[in-house]
Amino acid sequence: MRKHHSALGGVALALALALTGCGGDDTDPEVTETPTESPSPTPTSTPTPKTPEEKAAAQLTAYLDVRDDAFRAATIDFKRLNPVATGREFLNVQQNVSGIERSGSKVTGEYVHTLAEPRQRADDQIFIIDCEDRTGVKRTKDGKPVPEQKDPEGNPLRNPVPIEYELVLEKGRWLVTSSNVLWDEPC
Repeated sequence: MRKHHSALGGVALALALALTGCGGDDTDPEVTETPTESPSPTPTSTPTPKTPEEKAAAQLTAYLDVRDDAFRAATIDFKRLNPVATGREFLNVQQNVSGIERSGSKVTGEYVHTLAEPRQRADDQIFIIDCEDRTGVKRTKDGKPVPEQKDPEGNPLRNPVPIEYELVLEKGRWLVTSSNVLWDEPC
């Protein structure tokens, strides 16, 4: 039976021999070559499971990508929204997108999201504050700027604005379930 050696192992052996000056053409009778044993493969370490907080933060980031895309497109890709949102937040996205579409306005530009450290309240509930910067986002209708959103007192909504998101664990997956604009708090 013939043994097969990997081409990479053969190349590595030849390179090692060439670099050390050892070769098979040595005429010294006392020198004998001993086959080098290739190192046993080290077991690949399995990635450490992410903490619930890391999983929730990743899910919030995915949700914000879906939400921002929906606002810009004025339409919702439910195949993307279903795996990241539920409850009031799921309906909130639909309501906002519907308002953009009905108004005939257009949203362009990029939102910038800066997430604070997640706070786990229960095994199945995490809160994360996003400092949302809308500086690069423009909303226009018929080519003219649409007035900025207002806070409950009628003042322009601060920018950036802190928004607290609640995520819940459902069927092994974190989902954004609600959001709360923190009107009186700075980012």
